[in-house]
Amino acid sequence: MSRNKMALSTLAVLAASLLATSANAHPKLKSASPAADVSSKASPKEIRLNFSEGVIAKFSDVEIKHENGKTIPTGLAVTDPEDKKQLVVPLPAPLTAGRYKITWHAVSEDTHRVKGEYSFGVDR
Repeated sequence: MSRNKMALSTLAVLAASLLATSANAHPKLKSASPAADVSSKASPKEIRLNFSEGVIAKFSDVEIKHENGKTIPTGLAVTDPEDKKQLVVPLPAPLTAGRYKITWHAVSEDTHRVKGEYSFGVDR
C-alpha cells in the first residue's frame, strides 16, 4: 500500500472514531426542581433543570401544562449566570392546586438536542 493511501486510511479511521465519540456526548437531565413525582404545599417560583453539561437557553424551552390541559404562562428560559448547566424558567404567578406536566427540550453548548418530560403536584 502506498504511503498516501495508508495516510488517508489512518485519517479516515481517526475521523470516524472522533465522530462516534462526539455522538455519544448528549446532555442528560441530572435533577429538576420541583422534583419529578413530588407534591408540595407551596407553588414553585421557578422551574430549574440541572443538566450534565452547559445548555443554550435561546434554543431550549420548557412548557408547563395543568392536568386540565391548560398551558401555564412562563417567563423566558435562561441559564443560571453562575452555572450554565442550569436552565431556569420563572413562573410569574403562583400555580393552583393540581398536577402539572413539564415538557422540556434543551440544546447543549456543543449543539446536541435532548428532550423529556415529568410531572409534579401542588397541594393546597
